[in-house]
Amino acid sequence: MRRLVAAVALAALCGGCAAVDWSRDRLEGRPEAPQLVARADELVRDGQASAARDLYDRVVRESARDAVHARALYGLARLYVDPTNGLRDYRSAQVIFERLLAEYPKGEWESDARAWRAALAELVAREAEAARLKADFQRLKKIDLNLERRR
Repeated sequence: MRRLVAAVALAALCGGCAAVDWSRDRLEGRPEAPQLVARADELVRDGQASAARDLYDRVVRESARDAVHARALYGLARLYVDPTNGLRDYRSAQVIFERLLAEYPKGEWESDARAWRAALAELVAREAEAARLKADFQRLKKIDLNLERRR
């Protein structure tokens, strides 16, 4: 009988441990998110944009939606508009600013996010136009070479 009780207790303990997701270290409800965003801000100032991006991204993915989450979104979007850090990606920045406005419409960075959204819409449109013109130029250059070969 004691062995049966011990076996049931051990099975319950093992079942409970198996239900816990030990591999994921989530930030929800934990005080780490503000420190991670502060550290990411420091990394940006120190010129370590990739490391900062990773921290901002972690907070965006794993923290609760609150002021710290909004701050991480804003920091991440700003990284993508900075031409000096090697991470410039206007489309990603545009998506993140849109998300910031959707999730925090009356948030601290509302006016900045709206201004960036307008500027980025223009930049993304110009990038698309430049890519189209470059493709047209390459196509015309190829046609010109073919014509010269025929002469």
